[in-house]
Amino acid sequence: MSTGRTGRLLVRTPYLEGEVFLQNGQVVHARVRSGEKVLEGEDALDLLTGIKRAPYRFEPEVSPPHTTLLGGLAVSARLAEAEAQWRGLALPADWGYVLRLPARGGAVELGPEALRVLAQVEGKRIAEVLLAPGTLRLARILHTLLQMGALEAVPLVEVPPVSLLVLPIYGPGSGVAYVDEALFAEWARAIRHGFRLRLKPAGVVMEVRPRPNIPGRLGLLEEDLRRLRLRRGDKVEVVPEV
Repeated sequence: MSTGRTGRLLVRTPYLEGEVFLQNGQVVHARVRSGEKVLEGEDALDLLTGIKRAPYRFEPEVSPPHTTLLGGLAVSARLAEAEAQWRGLALPADWGYVLRLPARGGAVELGPEALRVLAQVEGKRIAEVLLAPGTLRLARILHTLLQMGALEAVPLVEVPPVSLLVLPIYGPGSGVAYVDEALFAEWARAIRHGFRLRLKPAGVVMEVRPRPNIPGRLGLLEEDLRRLRLRRGDKVEVVPEV
């Protein structure tokens, strides 16, 4: 802005693409797109201000398709105000996280607006929810719902199921499954969040821990073997979930 440039500032993340157009140093248009959803103008600028980290590039002499912002000091003032509001919010930095109701419910008291948002956001990415008119208002509501425990944000797990052979693990205890440490590390790198293990088709979810030198095997304690009616060498399908 200070050098009077004309062009497009392009910001890309895995879940949205944003662009800000400048004309002789004046910000005249902003747009954010994710899938078929598009947001323009001041709300788009507010949304882009909240992104903590993203690759970007500047394309000089690219003209805007139209104008949605007046430029001048008003834009700088809005950016500063939006930045101050985002600093007071505790949303996950990764807006690709999916929102869901917590597994362990509890009693919370919510106002009508928060209830309306809560009813509409389950199963959606944070970016998808924020990409709507009133971005900062929605961000404040999400912040409140997350802080109260009425919502939780988790990564979207896209790891394919794995077939493993049952291996008895002798000793006391139950509710813990063991997989080879290389497979556990692969899942941990992909998910980057705490996870458990779902056994199919039983639908049982168990704590999962790494164990060396059991490639292709699923280690189960004796009590769990009896409970699940499994024996050494049975084949089961497992998939991690958060």
